Amino acid sequence: MKKIFLVFAFTSLLFSNPYDEIKSLLGGLYKSFTANFTISGSSGNLMSGKIYYQYPGKLHVKTSDGGVIATNGRYLWIYNPASGRCMKQDVGGTGGGILGILKSYDGKRSGDSFIFRNPNKKITEIGIRVSKGMIRSVRFQTEDSSYTVSFSNVQFSGGIRASLFNYKPPASAQVIENPLNK
Repeated sequence: MKKIFLVFAFTSLLFSNPYDEIKSLLGGLYKSFTANFTISGSSGNLMSGKIYYQYPGKLHVKTSDGGVIATNGRYLWIYNPASGRCMKQDVGGTGGGILGILKSYDGKRSGDSFIFRNPNKKITEIGIRVSKGMIRSVRFQTEDSSYTVSFSNVQFSGGIRASLFNYKPPASAQVIENPLNK
């Protein structure tokens, strides 16, 4: 009985809040992985695609409509094939991702699901389901709408081409440098 109490007390100290708990469960974010994703909104919008991630902070997202979001940790590219524009933003090695966002929210855990709330943010609620060291879905709630990003076919691997993270837009694309600095 003493051992059980000590384990419980140690676990409670180690994971004193939902943010620490979810961070400890997401070992997959500290590895390289690929996954399929689907985005569905409360208005019924739907988008899908493939995500490539390489720790730390390198990302390439290819959407079903041909759009691309990519970062090598130094630059962020967002390419919209419908407009033919590619935004290139110097991000100077900053990061944060979903864990950085959650720091400013209060959370609760129920099994493999977490709800983080902050009524003072535009996104007032973030619901996250985790399994096997990885985020399986994230629901973002605003005052009047919501959307959910679901991940499937998650594969941990180290064989992702480095060129994916140094995006080169099509030659016909209009590249807009540092639009957030203007």
